Amino acid sequence: MRAFIGAATSGGQGRPAAGITVADIEKGVVTPVGEPALRGVGNPMYLALSDDGRVLYAIHEVDDGAVSAWAVGDGAPRPLGEPRPTGGNGPCHLSVHPSGRYLLTADYGSGSLSVHPIGADGSLGDATHVVRHEGSGPDPDRQDGPHAHMIVTDTERGHVLAADLGTDTVYRYVLDDATGRLSLADEIAVAPGAGPRHLVIRGRYAYVVTELASTVTVVDLTTAEVVADVSTHVDDGRGPSYPSAIRLGADGRFLYVANRFVDDIAVLSVDGPDVALVANVPCGGGHPRDLELDPSGEYLYVANQFTDQLASFRIDRQTGRPEPTGDVLSTPSPASILFG
Repeated sequence: MRAFIGAATSGGQGRPAAGITVADIEKGVVTPVGEPALRGVGNPMYLALSDDGRVLYAIHEVDDGAVSAWAVGDGAPRPLGEPRPTGGNGPCHLSVHPSGRYLLTADYGSGSLSVHPIGADGSLGDATHVVRHEGSGPDPDRQDGPHAHMIVTDTERGHVLAADLGTDTVYRYVLDDATGRLSLADEIAVAPGAGPRHLVIRGRYAYVVTELASTVTVVDLTTAEVVADVSTHVDDGRGPSYPSAIRLGADGRFLYVANRFVDDIAVLSVDGPDVALVANVPCGGGHPRDLELDPSGEYLYVANQFTDQLASFRIDRQTGRPEPTGDVLSTPSPASILFG
């Protein structure tokens, strides 16, 4: 099974990467294929694929934010057209709209969203719309202004959802397929100072992981109301966990959250609006920036950015608990994992 590992080329706490890693992943074993790809792209830390798996999209997480498209097949990825500016800075997440006609991007630094048209060959055009959020939150260090952190489409209701850490809001938009413009449908407020970061959707509920409050906030998308807040770790004196990613197990029974500053994986049981923390498992390294389940739901992979490693776990289907396989790939500053 093919996978792409996004990485930080500017380093930081981990070693600077030369680009992304293309790998074969099979039953917990990760094998890099060829040399690092997307060389010359500044911080291709988050990636997305076209529905047919033939085009890879990457953010350029730099001050002058950009996105780029790459043809992927048996050989090394090759660029499709030119990178396109997002109209903001510090892009941190992107996704392909279900129509396949637009790429959606969230810029953390500028608190903005951008929409880029996708051509017949998968290349990108200039942005059709850039939306800038307004507002702030009670945390003076992290919420001095808007900080859009994720953009994803709710396929059941048709909304484009954007989680903004700086304004404690999940924004819901409608995308006009003809013009590529976003119109605001409503705003869903979470707890002040919570800092919504990433989310997953199942049925009528969105499960939003908050970076500053270290919780999973459950939102009823049919009423636009918060119905629960559950901690992602036990208060054991180690301080906040600053969660990064959240994923839903293949059978929908468990949520998995990467807790960075305490270096563990939170396992939470889920049944509609009812969520409960059931375990915290060491992540096998330092600063888990992302985690992802393979399509079978049998294996979990954790990108430990500060210790330059991708760790593999096998999921106990009964308890939901990840058990380390012992397979660890040494790779510089891994930031995201994408199967395709």
